[in-house]
Parts: sequence; C-alpha cells; structure tokens
Amino acid sequence: MTQHVAIFDLGMVLSTPTGLYEGLATILGCTPAAVEKGFWGPHRHSYDEGISDRAYWELALPLIDGAEVRDLDAILPQLVAADTGGWRKIRDGAQAILEALAARGTRVFVLSNAPRSFADTAAGFDWAHLVERFFFSGVMGVAKPSPEIYARVEESMGLTGEALWFVDDKIENVTTASTRGWHSHLWVDDADTRAWLAAEGFLS
Repeated sequence: MTQHVAIFDLGMVLSTPTGLYEGLATILGCTPAAVEKGFWGPHRHSYDEGISDRAYWELALPLIDGAEVRDLDAILPQLVAADTGGWRKIRDGAQAILEALAARGTRVFVLSNAPRSFADTAAGFDWAHLVERFFFSGVMGVAKPSPEIYARVEESMGLTGEALWFVDDKIENVTTASTRGWHSHLWVDDADTRAWLAAEGFLS
C-alpha cells in the first residue's frame, strides 16, 4: 500500500512571525519596518542555503536603515534567538491541522527554507512532537525551489513524489514540487489548506 505523507513549509504556512521585527528592532535600535525590509533582502536566500549566522548579518545590517551596531559578535546570539524565536509558535489553526493528521496516523514532515540555526532549536518547538522530521535548507545546503532539495527529501524518505502531499506559500516552490510528481497546494489560509487535505482524503 502506498504511503501518504504530508509535508508543510514553516514560514507563513504553519507560522507567521510573532514579534520578529519588533524584537530585532529593539536589538538594533531602529524601526520594525526597516528591519523587515533589510531582513528579506538579497542575502536571505544565501542564509537559507547555509552561510553562517555572522556572514548573513554582516551582509544584512547595511540594508537596515538606522541599525546601530558597534559590536556584531556581542549581539549576534540575540539576533539569532530573535529570528528563530519569531517563527517557533504556529497558529492555532495550523496546530489543529497537524493534530488532526496525527490523530489519523499520518506521517507529517516540515520542509523549510531556513538557516542552520533553526535546526538547532526545532526540537524545542512545543509542537515538534507532531512532526516526524524537519528538513531545513540551511543544513542541507540547498534551498527551494531547487529541484535538488526535493530529490534529497525523496531519497531520505525512500518515497517518490506520488506519495507526497506538499503545502507551500510560494508558487515557485509548489511548481517545482509538482514537476517531480508531488501533490502540491499553494497555501492561502488554514481553512483552505484543511479543505484541500480533506478533498485529498487526509481529513474528514
């Protein structure tokens, strides 16, 4: 019998940032809006692909208007903690979906573009028990939408795309997964995701 596996992105699919920009702004002495703009600048993808925390912040800080940093090494642990902490709580609706899948015995995984530091903290997420395994791009050294990351997930699981149901908020990530035969859904909101999973036979 073919296994049916549910795979979710983390950021914006299970979790929306909680106090992320505000926390970083407090550390950097600037506005949350300035942090958000620089945070998602051209270097975030490299961070997701595995460059070090320090290398990322060295590149990102000049893009954050008003950031006041005299000693990056002194505040680096705070920056990393604020970043990982901003994503660790998932929405109630998302947790309800994971709990419903767990109740039906569905294997659940997370595939996220996220720095290596996320892998160091994932075991402490209060919902980690609902996930069989986290795949973080920073550890894997390759990020979505590269076909390689999907191939490596398949290899690790010993499954082909036809056994994998995937939810992501970025069309390019969904498209690449679909080309590999994954059953893929573009995230809109929790209700829409639940309806799709129900239509696919995962939930009643």
